[in-house]
Amino acid sequence: MTVRNLTPCDFDAHCRVSSAAFIWEYTPGEESFPENVTLLGCFDGNGELMADLEYFIRDATWGEGTVPCVCIGGVASLPHRRHGGAVRKLFEELERRAQAERWALGALYPFADHYYKQFGYERHFHSLRLTAPMRLVEASARDIPREARGTLHLYEGKELTDELLRVYNAFAAGRPLMLRREEAHLKWFFSRPFEKNEYCYLWKSPAGRFEGYLQYRVDRSTRTLHVGEFCPLNDAAMRGMLCFLRCYASQMDSVSFALLPPDTGVLAALGEYSAMRAELAFGPQLRFYGGRITPEALRKGPPPQFWDGF
Repeated sequence: MTVRNLTPCDFDAHCRVSSAAFIWEYTPGEESFPENVTLLGCFDGNGELMADLEYFIRDATWGEGTVPCVCIGGVASLPHRRHGGAVRKLFEELERRAQAERWALGALYPFADHYYKQFGYERHFHSLRLTAPMRLVEASARDIPREARGTLHLYEGKELTDELLRVYNAFAAGRPLMLRREEAHLKWFFSRPFEKNEYCYLWKSPAGRFEGYLQYRVDRSTRTLHVGEFCPLNDAAMRGMLCFLRCYASQMDSVSFALLPPDTGVLAALGEYSAMRAELAFGPQLRFYGGRITPEALRKGPPPQFWDGF
């Protein structure tokens, strides 16, 4: 078996493997070779692509700095070529590259935890999913003086990009192993609100500084406000953004937060625990490679329990 990076000439074979593995419809010519990711494939002796995956490198928070993390996705193999060691060959090559490139960490979202344990990956991240009646959001805002509520500014993918990235990365800096973002990662922010009906607002403090943002969409069929990323840099920003959400009180019956850290202040702010439903959501599995992490950095690294927001 041969393992190598895929080229545009291999793209049709890649799509066939992915389609067969993940059961999605593929029509030749409708997909394009991906940018900013590496496709890695395992071929048999006849040159047939048996399995492949994709990966990219991002900086992850570690202590007071960052370390390189390889993010792995799309691990796929042809059903009739499974159990032949092709995926193992791919991960052996990733191991070799991790040592050569001095990657510190690896992360992936598994289809089965036990399968990737054989390659050294373990569950490490978790976040909190929280659903609450909208009346609790209304109640939480009543004691906030109007002059302390700050202002909200809609992000449309043009202005405020620098501020949005600054707020996100400041939030990530306080969350061990959370991935940093740069301009190349703006696709993760809702930037077309009137086309997609998905909204991203930045919160500006009374002092005139952006100190938080939130992303959400509205489900009129269930009268639920679905909040995705909710990233306040301090308690004032958190309460100011909750105060903003009460603008939907007449239209929505409940609010659902998908990505809160377990130590979030939202629970205490909403107050009535018996009226809320909360559950821990497990995130990706993590592999520690160790490159670029000095013994001193290791001592200053994440606590035994940590989480990844996204």
